[in-house]
Amino acid sequence: MTLLVETPPGYEAEREYILGVVLRDWLGLDYERRTAERGDVQIAADGESVTLPDVLFSMPADEWLTEASLPTLAALEQDALGSAFFMLTRYEELARPDRDQHGRFPAAASAAWREGCLGRPVVDERVDRLWEALHAAWPRLQRRPRAYEVVLTHDIDDPLATLQHTPLDVVRQLGGDLVRRRDPRLAVSRVRSLLGDRGRDPNNTFDFLMEVSERHGLRGAFYFLAHRDQVPRGGAYLFEHPWVRSLIGSIARRGHEIGIHPSFPTYRDADLTREEIERLRRVADAEGVRQDEWGGRQHYLRWANPDTWRNWEAAGLAYDTTLAYSEAAGFRTGTCHPYRAFDLRERRALDLREEPFQIMDVTLLSAMGLSLDAARETTLAIAAQCRRHHGRLGILWHNNTLLRSAREQQWYASLIEAVA
Repeated sequence: MTLLVETPPGYEAEREYILGVVLRDWLGLDYERRTAERGDVQIAADGESVTLPDVLFSMPADEWLTEASLPTLAALEQDALGSAFFMLTRYEELARPDRDQHGRFPAAASAAWREGCLGRPVVDERVDRLWEALHAAWPRLQRRPRAYEVVLTHDIDDPLATLQHTPLDVVRQLGGDLVRRRDPRLAVSRVRSLLGDRGRDPNNTFDFLMEVSERHGLRGAFYFLAHRDQVPRGGAYLFEHPWVRSLIGSIARRGHEIGIHPSFPTYRDADLTREEIERLRRVADAEGVRQDEWGGRQHYLRWANPDTWRNWEAAGLAYDTTLAYSEAAGFRTGTCHPYRAFDLRERRALDLREEPFQIMDVTLLSAMGLSLDAARETTLAIAAQCRRHHGRLGILWHNNTLLRSAREQQWYASLIEAVA
């Protein structure tokens, strides 16, 4: 069955994009669209129809992408297509000037935060209601099947605690082991790594992370940072160090994914983004890594709309998975499903998909200041939402976070057991 969708005039590229994502990509429905002089959106076939309010796209053209144009999510409650467009494209991140000290759009400035629904995938909720209305009108329609899954990713900011760190850095780390963490065994491991025993390095938790993923039939993704400096230096990058090169090869041989973690200054720099990706791919190729596609996540979750997406598309990457908030767990894009990206400035769909994620270790344990028990409960609540909507639970866990003791490793393994 082919549905006929009638929309009011205006915002043609935007309407075609969001109809394609919601009806074709997500619901798996065939449709044709035409413009008509009407004030709502009508979906029709075989004498039946479903109508939707047309709220977001009724915006005057001279107000589009301005702060004056920003609706509340409550105002878009019945406008499933407008809600989806607003959240997926991160419309508000162009219309609002709010930024933190790292140039990031803060969670507290978002409509989802202000309206108390960051912990729910509001786009998925509204698309599900749209589907229910469509299925009631045409019971023969079949929705594209989808299943809950867990995606484990790891940003490799610091492959080894002693690699490319200054002597002062190492002294500070040792002081933290002895004074703040009160763990002399960790200090000994750090010293042994410094002397060449990489197997004892506190950050070398890669075998453990892969074992946890493999236990549940999951393919982990390891995103490698080029360099830690905010101002790029010449010379070798982190992933060009012989030990890290070998690590990249060993991860790939175990069936896990290798990806890029573009450095701090790249989020608005297309040339630097491309250079880092090309260098990583040369290293990976030399180590025998073969992948059908490449993706990753920006360092510090620095993301500028639409610059960063443009950079990734131009560099030939297949997907980005940057869009979560550093200071709060939840659904920044309002969905737990991947989707095609859209450039709000150039008004075109991009050859790039966004894969949202919801949970980051640093967010839970540092920014939110949760205990391990509270971090587990928050993760389980987010996982329940992803299960309900047959979506993806995305978890980012760094190789150098929490994993310094048998107790902490057991906690992580138990968490993945619970969600997977």
